[in-house]
Amino acid sequence: MFENTHQPRSSRYRFFIRMVVFTVVAMIVDAIALGMGAFGFHFLEGLSWLDACLNASLVMTGNGPLHHPHSSGGKLFVTIYAIMGVILFAAVIGAFLTPVFQRVLHGLNRQRGNSHAKQKQYHVGEGEDEGGA
Repeated sequence: MFENTHQPRSSRYRFFIRMVVFTVVAMIVDAIALGMGAFGFHFLEGLSWLDACLNASLVMTGNGPLHHPHSSGGKLFVTIYAIMGVILFAAVIGAFLTPVFQRVLHGLNRQRGNSHAKQKQYHVGEGEDEGGA
């Protein structure tokens, strides 16, 4: 999916397409997690769909619920959803930024490779001069 270190960097168009694909996948994963959270808050705590969605989004991003759970099932759900939601939220952000990190690191590696090739060429030329004299 990505270029290896010996290949040139992809075009800006291809990078844009990658960003669009990763953004859509990240939004789908977040929407599924948000829907599961809203479902749980709606049926376990009896919140309206809008309040359930608000609570799910706040818990998933680590801000905490607006409406605190009252039932034992709701409290257990919030605990599990909070742990899984924060991990998922961080993973989605990491996955969303993967094309950016890859592009930056690929550019740095190509620059490093060019400077190493120049150093190697310099040292080889030095050794030949010493050996030939």
